[in-house]
Amino acid sequence: MSAPQGYSRAQIALHWIVAALIIPQFIFHDFISHAFSASMKGEAVTFNAAVPLHVFTGVLILVMVIWRMVLRFTRGAPAPVPTDNPMMTKIAAAVQHTLYLVLILMVISGGMAWFGGLGFAAGVHGVMKFVLMLLVLIHIAGAVKQQFIEKTGVIGRMMKAAD
Repeated sequence: MSAPQGYSRAQIALHWIVAALIIPQFIFHDFISHAFSASMKGEAVTFNAAVPLHVFTGVLILVMVIWRMVLRFTRGAPAPVPTDNPMMTKIAAAVQHTLYLVLILMVISGGMAWFGGLGFAAGVHGVMKFVLMLLVLIHIAGAVKQQFIEKTGVIGRMMKAAD
């Protein structure tokens, strides 16, 4: 399959929707963390709307990440932007693929913790929260560097669809 000239509307929408949904997951993470801790201690857990919202949003992120991966495999993705440093292209790809993996594993570990009562899974979920934050920061920094220092126009590829 030849690489398309740019991302599709669906790929771009999924990228930005997932990015937007990740933000409140970080902000409201403490609510579910406290509820989980109370539950593990056998304490009464008072209802907080942020808890089911965190769970629902996590599942929604999972669905969108899988949808985006299916589009990537069926439609393809544009070739990496030309750069003077081929290692940076490999790092960018590694960060992208690791982002997908971490997002999927976060939902799985969160579900195992919340619905299975597994403290270990909650610990893994908490560690992955920081890994995800680091990956997001690296992803953003790389895009900003390419856009404004290397002047590759990479951010424009996620703003305007090729189809």
